[in-house]
Amino acid sequence: MIERAGFDVLFYANPQPMWIFDVNTLRILEVNAAATARYGYTHEEFLTKTLRDLRPVEDIPLLEELLPAIKEKETHYREFRHVAKNGTLLNVEVISYPITYEGVKARIVYGRSIDARKELVGKLELTQRRLLQILETTIIGFMQIDFGWRIAYWNKAAEELIGYNRQIVLNKSIWEVLPEILHSDFYHSFESAMTDRISVDFTDYFWPTQKWFNCTAYPAETGIIVHFRDITHKRLSQESLLEKIDQLKEISYLNSHALRKPVASLLGLTELVKEDLIKPGEFKDIAALINDCSIELDNVVNDVNNWINDEDYLQPFDTVIEAFDFRTFLQYVVDKLQPIYRRHELIIISDIQLSFYGNKQIIEQALRYLIDNAVKFSPVANRVIVKAELVMQNIVLSVEDFGVGMDVDQLHKLFHRINQKKHVNLSSGLPKINEVCRRHNGNMWIESVPGDGSTFYMRFPLSNVGAYKSTGVINFGVYRQSYTDISYNEEHHYLYVDWIGFHNLHSVKDGCLKMLAYIRKYDCGRIINDNSQVIGGWMDACDWIIENFFPPAEQAGLKHLAWVLSPSLFSKLSAQYTVEHKETSVVIQRFEDNQAAHDWLASIR
Repeated sequence: MIERAGFDVLFYANPQPMWIFDVNTLRILEVNAAATARYGYTHEEFLTKTLRDLRPVEDIPLLEELLPAIKEKETHYREFRHVAKNGTLLNVEVISYPITYEGVKARIVYGRSIDARKELVGKLELTQRRLLQILETTIIGFMQIDFGWRIAYWNKAAEELIGYNRQIVLNKSIWEVLPEILHSDFYHSFESAMTDRISVDFTDYFWPTQKWFNCTAYPAETGIIVHFRDITHKRLSQESLLEKIDQLKEISYLNSHALRKPVASLLGLTELVKEDLIKPGEFKDIAALINDCSIELDNVVNDVNNWINDEDYLQPFDTVIEAFDFRTFLQYVVDKLQPIYRRHELIIISDIQLSFYGNKQIIEQALRYLIDNAVKFSPVANRVIVKAELVMQNIVLSVEDFGVGMDVDQLHKLFHRINQKKHVNLSSGLPKINEVCRRHNGNMWIESVPGDGSTFYMRFPLSNVGAYKSTGVINFGVYRQSYTDISYNEEHHYLYVDWIGFHNLHSVKDGCLKMLAYIRKYDCGRIINDNSQVIGGWMDACDWIIENFFPPAEQAGLKHLAWVLSPSLFSKLSAQYTVEHKETSVVIQRFEDNQAAHDWLASIR
């Protein structure tokens, strides 16, 4: 039972619709003025209705399901759709609780309109659908990453730009899906946006698909949002323009120096002859000078011709990436070249049986160039070996000749020529070979013994994305990172840093940052830096080490570094360049083995 005075105040004077209904018959027993105004019925008309009359026909089954709960004693909170007298649908939030009304078991209902909220929700849902439609039709890639680094959203453009369908990546760690971007600008920028809660704009190269992306990563409520667009065409156009400018500078240099010098000398000498200024006994000397100038001029012309031949081999670079069987590809190239080089047998040594995802055209151009180079510099030999092997999930493609080989000075010059963007000499296409490798996140290097010949190496890492595009099979374990193992020798108080495999700028930066952390942690000023298991060079990281590792390392306490060199000459030359150009007082000694390095550190007090 309820008190009548209190009931009148709470029920009849309430500004929100209220009514009372019989829990057995669902007939409405009483209603307030707010309800009659809202629903459009008179008081008398309302009292002829049941709950069924207030519902849309399609919602009555739901009401029937709730009948058992209506008779219970609990207070209920629910949302329903009601129908006004004029047929208007009303969205109502209902609160009801049991009472006894004039001896009848009933429930009193408080109905609050939520039409405005529903309308707002509807508008928000419509906006969300429209936004989702925009995100799914734009050419800009979008991904959402939560605080656990799991991918929460991945739009259609991301599928096309990266290569993975969203079903593959959703709810997986970004670092599991894309380990290829670890330690890159992608990695560090995502970390900054997530940890520092700042927006980061950057451009980086995604090597598995050989695309340049302009990216923005910014904090969101649940993590970060990243959007990125393909600017590869623009980037390559800029690089091509810069290359043309360098070529024009080379030609300008030839015209103003290399070419004009022998020409000017020849003009001067012929002028002496023309004016009868040469004594009879001097003609032999003048003839010798004319011969020297002619040879010098011929060398310049040959440089230009060689440069043109390099351009024929290596330009333009195509941007088509495709999957192809690597062993079949090698056989195709050799079969095409063998009739041209009849005096040399082109021998393939390879047990690789896999499909590789990369730029087939430019790899073929690079391979043809190296084979042609091998034949040219081994005129008395009768064979060239083309070898492909899988080393630590990297395809290592090599071309070996049996010619005169090169000494250390020649290799040193080639090392610097290969590892710089501007041409030092127009006669070399090797920087472009290195560019072919770089586009695949690899590199090139050379090993040579005077009198025994030379071997030119190209490295092409496998990627998870490439494996998926090649085979259609998801395997996040195909790509293998180069790594650095660091330990602290407590007895002798030094760090032992073991670099393993192939390295480039990103892996070297990661290893050096770990070294810095260890130096600070153990207050350690001595390091054995072991490169004995490093394969190939890492010249792209040298300047970063000089500028960004040694200064803070010295400030943290580094005083002595014993550098154990790799057997690979290009790795040795990378170390030599770094040591020669560092601008700190850290004492560095280079060694061929660990024991000698250990003994040197032990001798320092």
